[in-house]
Amino acid sequence: MERAAVLGAYTYVPAPRGAAAVTNGTLIRDGRAVTLRVTEPLLRDFVESMICMEADLARRWMDAQTLSSFPGAE
Repeated sequence: MERAAVLGAYTYVPAPRGAAAVTNGTLIRDGRAVTLRVTEPLLRDFVESMICMEADLARRWMDAQTLSSFPGAE
């Protein structure tokens, strides 16, 4: 993941992959940024996992809609 992710009222901007150890991701809210020093690797892993789960769920949802013998609810 190299792009920003919206987390509620915050925007998470990850550090670039392979960045120097002094480069960290940030959380931004209302134009104020907080540099993540200790929690950035954990947050990056969490957000990446959530993005993968969201994509998998969307794929499964579309597969289930395609295979359903019942018309969609209106």
